Amino acid sequence: MQLAIFLLTALLSPVALAAVEQALDRFTASLEHAAPSGQLALLELQQLNAALIQPASLYPAFGRFALPVLSQIYRFRRQCSGTLEGVPAATREFEQALCDRATLPESWFAGHAPIHPLGGSYAWHYLTRHPQAAPMLQRYLHVRERLDAFAGLGRLSDDNLDAVVGGQRWLLQRNVLWWEHDQVWRRYDAQVWQPLARQAGLQLQAAGQRCDLMLGTMCANSVSAIDKWQVWILMAAAAMIVFAPGNMWWQRRRRRQREQFILQMLTHELRTPIANLGNIVEAFRHDFDALPERAQTGFGRLADGVQRMRQLANASRHYLNADDERGILEAPTWVLLSEWLDAVAGQRQGLQFCMGQDRRLALPLYWINLCLDNVLDNAYRYGAAPVRLCASWSKGCLRLSVSDGGVLAEYRLARLQRSDLSGPGMGLGLAIVHRVMKRLKGRIRLNGPPTTFTLELPCES
Repeated sequence: MQLAIFLLTALLSPVALAAVEQALDRFTASLEHAAPSGQLALLELQQLNAALIQPASLYPAFGRFALPVLSQIYRFRRQCSGTLEGVPAATREFEQALCDRATLPESWFAGHAPIHPLGGSYAWHYLTRHPQAAPMLQRYLHVRERLDAFAGLGRLSDDNLDAVVGGQRWLLQRNVLWWEHDQVWRRYDAQVWQPLARQAGLQLQAAGQRCDLMLGTMCANSVSAIDKWQVWILMAAAAMIVFAPGNMWWQRRRRRQREQFILQMLTHELRTPIANLGNIVEAFRHDFDALPERAQTGFGRLADGVQRMRQLANASRHYLNADDERGILEAPTWVLLSEWLDAVAGQRQGLQFCMGQDRRLALPLYWINLCLDNVLDNAYRYGAAPVRLCASWSKGCLRLSVSDGGVLAEYRLARLQRSDLSGPGMGLGLAIVHRVMKRLKGRIRLNGPPTTFTLELPCES
């Protein structure tokens, strides 16, 4: 069935491409005569320093400065004391002027790079102490620091701002359409462009699903082509259901039996060594006080590893049962958030954690511990110190954010899971976390820099 659908897709692709190009021509022709809700001359945008558009400029420059240098600038800003050795001369001059409440002329901002090492523009940092200089320094602010300027360009997402810098001509965000035409960026609200798109037989949506024609960060699909595809695919599916149900059922049954046998064998073979390790741990536990200090630390890691292996074996045994019994592992356990986070932090050297408010939560402890361990392992193996764990609860959702001082080449979670972009084993661990969180009706998000993985899980309080 999959092969038939693939062949039909390959045959219909040229037809769909021609249809969507014609629909796009009709749409752009009608869009030219529609009144935009805002517009911005491309020349005005090109006169800006590219750093004042890039979203990465709003974060500390970990890629250009070592963490001790950034910490030194931050401490000097707060205390107005200490030294600024190793800090660029322009930054030293700027920070000293802030501490002395001295004024800087506009020529100073025109003659230096616009972005401060701590993130954000020099002009924005200066205006926190000298707000009366705002009219003079508007041109030196980042677009995110003046949201109402440039037709609201600063309200775009990070991906869309990067697309603007990259020269893309189409943007779509929250049903607001941006189009660059005749050297002018035009912004159209949904009530303007959506009726025109329907009349042209065009569907515009964010990239990530089926895409007849890629337009920067979004996709254009022909509505008529979509209908034809659905008819052909349904016909192919009906044919497969008529002619090949027996073979599909038989192959699936054989594969399930083979997988179940392998899982049963591995679970059975694991029980004996796990039991032996458990006995050894119990023997050491009785003589724990007599062990050297380094051995006591190693004993803690050994006991934790044995406990996780025992949980893994139990999980495998549960998943050999019927589907209605698998919910045992997802059954929530009531825990106090502070006690649980303290236990997690106690297993990681140097791990700092914070939380907004302590409360009792009902959590599927086995699976959430599995996901959190994978994310923390990635932070310790492939990130940079310090590693922090922050927890918050809001509107029935627990958020666990793990951040480190490292910098990734790519901050798109879907691409990071590929082996060619991630470190050894990192992509596989994230794929496991993604699948587990999806099963628990949660999700995992990635932001940065600094590199931050966030687990979001609905739970009772």
